[in-house]
Amino acid sequence: RNGTLLAASEKVVSFYLRPIYIKDKDLFTKILLRDKGVLELYGRKKNISVSKLMELLSPFSTLTKEEIERAYEKKYTLVKVKGKTYRSSFVWLKKRVSISPKKTAKAVSLALKIYFKLSGENPFKLSHPDLIGYTTEYKRVYPYDVGSTVVGITSPFGEGISGLERYLEKKKLIVGKPIELYGSKDARGRVYLGEGATVFITKEKGKNVELTIDANLQYIVEKVISEYGKKWKPKFINAVLMDVRNGDILAAASWPFYDYDNPKKNAPLTPRYAVSPYEPGSVMKPLVLAAALNEGLITPNSVFFCPARMKIGNKVFKNEFHGKDVKLRAWEIIEYSDNVGIIQVAQLLGKEKLYDYYKKFGFGEKTGVELPGESRGIFRNWKKWRDVDFATLAFGHNISVTTLQLAAAYSALVNGGIYYKPRLLKAVVDDKGRVIQKFNPIPERRVISERVSREMRRILTMVVEGGTGTATKFENFYVGGKTGTAQRFNLKLHGYDKTKINATFAGSFPSTNPRYVLVVSVIEPKVKKNMLWASKIAVPIFRDIAERTLLYERVKPDKREYYIDKSGNLTYKPINTDFLYKNGLQQKEK
Repeated sequence: RNGTLLAASEKVVSFYLRPIYIKDKDLFTKILLRDKGVLELYGRKKNISVSKLMELLSPFSTLTKEEIERAYEKKYTLVKVKGKTYRSSFVWLKKRVSISPKKTAKAVSLALKIYFKLSGENPFKLSHPDLIGYTTEYKRVYPYDVGSTVVGITSPFGEGISGLERYLEKKKLIVGKPIELYGSKDARGRVYLGEGATVFITKEKGKNVELTIDANLQYIVEKVISEYGKKWKPKFINAVLMDVRNGDILAAASWPFYDYDNPKKNAPLTPRYAVSPYEPGSVMKPLVLAAALNEGLITPNSVFFCPARMKIGNKVFKNEFHGKDVKLRAWEIIEYSDNVGIIQVAQLLGKEKLYDYYKKFGFGEKTGVELPGESRGIFRNWKKWRDVDFATLAFGHNISVTTLQLAAAYSALVNGGIYYKPRLLKAVVDDKGRVIQKFNPIPERRVISERVSREMRRILTMVVEGGTGTATKFENFYVGGKTGTAQRFNLKLHGYDKTKINATFAGSFPSTNPRYVLVVSVIEPKVKKNMLWASKIAVPIFRDIAERTLLYERVKPDKREYYIDKSGNLTYKPINTDFLYKNGLQQKEK
């Protein structure tokens, strides 16, 4: 998004030896290790300083005595060609070293000159005088160590294994292959160059891909979820930050992270925000209310009688008022996150309509994001719902969604009602900066009207100003959102486990004219019982990310502005004071 390099191809070299042709291995080892005594001896003969020789042989500085001796011990490599096994004098010494091929060529040539000069051997009598040599290839490097689950990784031979690397490989969007090794492969797919094997270097250059990811926002998201991950030690934390105006994914991360430098001791390289569905809980309630508003079945101020207990089938549902029957306006059902109230709203819609709206909001289908392995979630057809299933679906149970699906749904909820396909790719350009292929935002469908979307922005803001999300309230900005706390299903208990939760907060900011949707999901945090609420787990993460995003993007406040008055004092004035209630919600009785 901002031109920061997240992944690039770097030219590297791999050293090989031919041990069976090296008679004086002790001398050869000293040359590769840049032994001063040996270099002084050669330098006197050729009138070259030791420091100059050390510099010319610097490409060997990463080699160790142990690596060289291991290569000597191998002596040869077994190579299979057309079903027959041959011995090859070719042995890998060290692979994929980040040094200049030009400098390496000079170093290899000098090392051989020193060896043949001091050993007295005649290179023309050897069938393979290249006692040491090298091949060049490209490896992927990740300069800023951010966005690992978005970018993914490649194999040692440049093939995409996961993330965008895999997607781009499959779609052939980056087609330049800097090196192809023709030889035989071992059980792990590694290529060995046998006798007479060739290296073919293509002339075609790879292409560059421009992403929607903002490296600075990605860093912010990863830093925040890492801090809370270490604090609460959940199974994982997902966070997706999207631009509501076009579906651009500005940042997406799953903690624990994949460490490029330590792949063996690592978290799985999986974009869990796109591939791991979970039961989201009450964050689904605003979508149900929006559907009923869009159908004209209710207004934000429609009154619902919410009894203390409501029985459906063999299940008893309780309201949020500790044994009291209450009357709630439709928007207050969301503010207080009342299960009994939202069940009644869903019943007005009916099973088929609720199913249709959930589908329009993108649940039960892949978003189509440019990542392999995306999950469609779990969402059964409405004809298979029992009445109790229908009731629990209204508050986010009996449905599993991904964090990315939620982000896309909430974008449609607040951006005027349009569902945009989430995207990571903006353009493919060639090595001269010319655009080869452009990926435009895709407004796939209208889900709700602009009027309903505007009403939902107000309602979600009331949740933050006075409901379950008050911890996200900002002094200068309106923020709208909804918490979701869902207990985890436990197979051993054959039911839900009260000690394990999914904690989610989905929200947008600034509310008066939303630019961003952020969804944070925390799966099974290890915290005390009184902390097992999304308001205490997911909300602080949301707040920290949103606060830093607004600061970084220099977004103009929409709630109150600070200024210096005539006396030189710092003061403020409220703005958009009628946002919450004008032509919308009725104010509460005082």
